[in-house]
Amino acid sequence: MKRMETIEKVIGENTFYIRPFAAFTASNVSCEAIAVLSPIIGGLAPLFGNMEKEETSKADKGEGSDSVDWMDMDIEAALPSITDALSNVSGDKVEHLMKRLLVDYGNISVEGPDTDGNVKKLDRDLADEVFCGEIQDMVILCYEVIKLNFRGFFKKLGARSGSLTERFRRTVAPTLVSGESST
Repeated sequence: MKRMETIEKVIGENTFYIRPFAAFTASNVSCEAIAVLSPIIGGLAPLFGNMEKEETSKADKGEGSDSVDWMDMDIEAALPSITDALSNVSGDKVEHLMKRLLVDYGNISVEGPDTDGNVKKLDRDLADEVFCGEIQDMVILCYEVIKLNFRGFFKKLGARSGSLTERFRRTVAPTLVSGESST
């Protein structure tokens, strides 16, 4: 009954009820997600490497621990890398992926101010209303859908890949998986 299990996430003023994709749908969407997210992750990877070197250097000098928190990055220093990473991503592809993750398969329902307190299936029109002026909430919901459907894929990938994946798992993934920003 995994397919019918629903997780509940409160994001902003809304409560979202998310069901997993069917297996074949998940495999199809995973390819698209990887194609869109890979350039971003690849473009940001040097940032994490530099942060790790700085933290290791501080630890060697007795100035701090060897743990790296990507939230501590100097945004001004990181901006060129972030800009370069995002310049490799098509807005049309991101929009298409977000539609597939959030509305195309009818796997999400929402309850909140824009639904008059009723639970309604998230469709394009309702998504436009719910996320108008709150694009960050839409990104957070996309992350929750990816986490629900592809968590095992990324964990197993880490076991088979080199240091880049391990660095990503140590620095970014713990913050994302904790869900601190979404509930």
